[in-house]
Amino acid sequence: MTHTTHAIASPAGNPDSDPAPASPDRVRWAAVGWDDPAAAELRTLMDAEIKPRYAAFGPRPHLPPPPTADEVAVTWIAFTGSGEPVATASLRALPGDRWEIKRVFVRADHRGRGLAAVALAAVEASAAERGVAELMLQTGVRQPEAAALYAREGWYRIPPYPPYSRDPYSVCFAKWLPATGGAERGSHA
Repeated sequence: MTHTTHAIASPAGNPDSDPAPASPDRVRWAAVGWDDPAAAELRTLMDAEIKPRYAAFGPRPHLPPPPTADEVAVTWIAFTGSGEPVATASLRALPGDRWEIKRVFVRADHRGRGLAAVALAAVEASAAERGVAELMLQTGVRQPEAAALYAREGWYRIPPYPPYSRDPYSVCFAKWLPATGGAERGSHA
């Protein structure tokens, strides 16, 4: 699959997100499919980092299977100037005309640059283009840095939603998208 490059605001707020070889802080964002090798590479890194946090909880057979390529509308990836994938987030369709963000991840050596917030914004924009009014996402009790990011970016806590409602370790969030009038529906703190 080829990468489709899109200009998205970079962490520094520069709308030109194409990489500059002299600037290690700049990345190029691309919309790819769920099965893209760069997306799969980042998900593997995420699994290697996150799974040990939950190992003490033992098997969790009630968890849903991973998304399929048919469920994921878009996956955004940040690439360095040398082509290394360093950040990602995806937009997934759920049953009942619900949408969620999946697999927000930034490689450890690229954290602290705002890439996760830009990845969230990219997925939110993709959802708004599809007319999505409200987005949801799921994280877990052993991912406090993720929960802090979502709160900073305007997401509010909600009860775990299907397919995570049977997982006692799920922490879920939602956000109304302003382009769809969600901001007028009230503040969620």
